[in-house]
Amino acid sequence: MRKFPHWLLFAGLLAACAAPKSMPSDIDRLKSPAELGEASRGAYLAARDAAEKSDKLKRAHEGIVYAEKCLKADPQAASCLYFHALNTGVNIKNHIPNYQKGLKKMVANCEALNKIRPEFEHAGCYRILGNIFAQAPSFSLNPKNITQDLDRSVGYLREAVKISPDYPLNRLFFARSLEQSGDTEQARAELKAFDALPKEGLSQDYPEWKKERDSLAQKLL
Repeated sequence: MRKFPHWLLFAGLLAACAAPKSMPSDIDRLKSPAELGEASRGAYLAARDAAEKSDKLKRAHEGIVYAEKCLKADPQAASCLYFHALNTGVNIKNHIPNYQKGLKKMVANCEALNKIRPEFEHAGCYRILGNIFAQAPSFSLNPKNITQDLDRSVGYLREAVKISPDYPLNRLFFARSLEQSGDTEQARAELKAFDALPKEGLSQDYPEWKKERDSLAQKLL
């Protein structure tokens, strides 16, 4: 089974998996969607930056718990939809079993967010969806499972670039999916557009960006 990349952080898990089941110590104190959304965000950042796999899973689980409580009170809370998806992504990366359940939840949350706040986090959910359909397994015996669909990936990432053209990762991931789909000319143009953008803070958002950029450059430039 293929390993999912960091974006799924990316962006994608699971109450059904063997992830830690402890509840955050402050879960009863936090009430408002704003408070819970910020807590889910903080848990995601802690999970992303944790050195140990067990710590990543623990913090991601906490982030999911915060987001789920938030979404019960406000199903359209943008930060809770988004950071539920990102914390789910951390679980997928670090605990693969039952990953399809997590992917489906990520897709549902991001589709919901795109209907109400498509610009949120630089078109973050279009970026997540584009990466999901670029990196998902190419085949499944279950027709209900999420599998690779490069046309959908390109479509989502095209929309991300349209909404937030100056956010570098939108350009980089768009170039990658275009190259995967065989559109070398447009992929080259998108990679050049990525190269022209400032990269401040990008290593924090996506530490692998230089490696990914260089790999694409070898194919396209």
